[in-house]
Amino acid sequence: MDAKCNAFTKAGGPCKGRVLPGRSYCMSHDPEHADQRAEGQRKGGEARANARRAAKQWTAIGEQLTPADLPAILRACMFSVKSGTLEPSQAQAIGGLAKTSVSITSEIELEARIAALEAAAGVNQPGLLRRVK
Repeated sequence: MDAKCNAFTKAGGPCKGRVLPGRSYCMSHDPEHADQRAEGQRKGGEARANARRAAKQWTAIGEQLTPADLPAILRACMFSVKSGTLEPSQAQAIGGLAKTSVSITSEIELEARIAALEAAAGVNQPGLLRRVK
């Protein structure tokens, strides 16, 4: 059975983390790893700040996007992942959003075409075709 950390959580309860080999504390509480934790927290803060800046830029860009823009955006994401400037998970999210955008655009266009056909056929209720006798 794995030994549990001897430290206490901020809430006052015992830490349930597994101790490091030969130590009494988990990675989160071991005093010898304080510098590593601080560095990780600093990097995490940078990542969140970068994500916020990117979200602001994406919002401005997104308002001007057309479906024709998506292939170039996806290619840029692929090159960014390859160069290490974009995390694969972020590129995957962008790809999923692009796929959803194309799907929604296609559905909207299809609905508009159906509505136009229904209007031309004299159907009064959009979305509901009457049986022709």
